[in-house]
Amino acid sequence: MLYTRLTDCIECASIPALLNDINCKLTDLANDQYNNIVFSLNNYISGELVNDLLNYKQILTYKSCNPDYAMPFSVQMIASRVIVLIHK
Repeated sequence: MLYTRLTDCIECASIPALLNDINCKLTDLANDQYNNIVFSLNNYISGELVNDLLNYKQILTYKSCNPDYAMPFSVQMIASRVIVLIHK
């Protein structure tokens, strides 16, 4: 039987990689919204998801410039939440 294996990917929790993942997800959502408008597809696009991703992008951008920004929250804690949002 096959089992999933959880690993701690060090590169996945880096700030540039997370920002790239957020940008890719936002691009996909924007393309879906564009197709909804142009082709009248009526697919659901979560505005809350877009807002959350933009907020985490801002937090990660600030944290990349100043490591002391949002000190109680580590990059790994933020990365876990971002990964959950990306795969929603």
